[in-house]
Amino acid sequence: MTFDSVVTLDRLYPAGVFFCARTTRKMMRWNVGNAQALPQYRLDATPAQLVGFAGAMPFVAHEAAVTPLARNFIVHCGLPGAGDLHTYQTEQDALEVAKHLIRRGGKLVHNFGTLPGLETGDGMLLPIDEHLRLNAKVTIDEFVSEQHLPRRTRIVARELESYLASHLDGPVFVKVAGAVSSGGGAGVWHCTDIESNVKAVGIVSDRMKPGDQLIVETDCQPLHSWCAGISILDAGVTWLGASRQVFHSPARQAGNELTGEPPTAIKELAVGIAERARSRGYRGIAGFDIGEIQDAHPVVFDLNFRPNSSTGLLLAGRAALNRTSLPLARTFHLRHQGPLEQLLDAVEPEAAAGRIIPGSVFDAETYRSTTDDPATRSCLDGWLLAETGEEAAAYPGTVAARLKSRRKSG
Repeated sequence: MTFDSVVTLDRLYPAGVFFCARTTRKMMRWNVGNAQALPQYRLDATPAQLVGFAGAMPFVAHEAAVTPLARNFIVHCGLPGAGDLHTYQTEQDALEVAKHLIRRGGKLVHNFGTLPGLETGDGMLLPIDEHLRLNAKVTIDEFVSEQHLPRRTRIVARELESYLASHLDGPVFVKVAGAVSSGGGAGVWHCTDIESNVKAVGIVSDRMKPGDQLIVETDCQPLHSWCAGISILDAGVTWLGASRQVFHSPARQAGNELTGEPPTAIKELAVGIAERARSRGYRGIAGFDIGEIQDAHPVVFDLNFRPNSSTGLLLAGRAALNRTSLPLARTFHLRHQGPLEQLLDAVEPEAAAGRIIPGSVFDAETYRSTTDDPATRSCLDGWLLAETGEEAAAYPGTVAARLKSRRKSG
């Protein structure tokens, strides 16, 4: 089954760029709770989340993420895949592949920072310093007017404890404000009482220098938080759609859900932000987190000048929903200690019905043959089309039960 109108990366970036999202634990320190504990395989599995959407854009991925089985599954699910695929086995291999593409005249794009040896020179579509500055929480007011921002105060890390003790008159978010690229809420803490304040102060003290900047931001308690997708090119700005963010708890994102459309005011606000970024030279995909506030202006929480966890959902989701006549699609994450083949066999009923939009498709056995990482798991990340959010949320448990049943019968 092939979905019509899937948008591919080569249409969303300038000509001559290539995608290499392989990064390091250091660059991921504000994207996960504990970067040093991050399994090695995650640095190679996660960057392949958009390989099914690459189209003609050169795409660099670990060979365990683009095995023949993985590529066949991506096409089986209705995505176009990558027409110009470049593979590596080790971090050094990835570095050499990227350098080769740069020598051919390519410009590198990434998600959360790139490998040492690629940060300088003319090989980046967006210089790393500018990438970090644009994605910093502190620069949001360069693109968003005050009426569309929560009440915010900038402080330094050593002041956090005394500030929360003397100023907290309602729930707030504490955010890392400096030139870092964060995601998933790892650099954000929700403070509502003494216990949560003490926890935030402890984490900040452990991970930041006393003079590092923070932002304390009022919790506006939105009806919904939308992730608005945009492509910014010389010719103009393209609206990619918006998904609703799903949270485990405040600031801890579980995924995204594509269902209805956001209010018109949110779309207009996102397009205006993108136009300002275009006038300053940014090109490529961006995603803006915008809160829908009852009886008030929408409020912008975060600007991400890079692909987001919901980018693939926005590129294929609407076409998939139209094809299947299902009402929603929601993020899922599957992990399996055995080979990828077993995991894909367990999801075949949904794949055959056109109900899976695949992201990362990663084979543990292939990875173990190239890198010693005992934590390695086979992965399937993506989005499930479903009748209800409850059905989608239960899907990992459904797949786990199938795998267990087949192990017993085997």
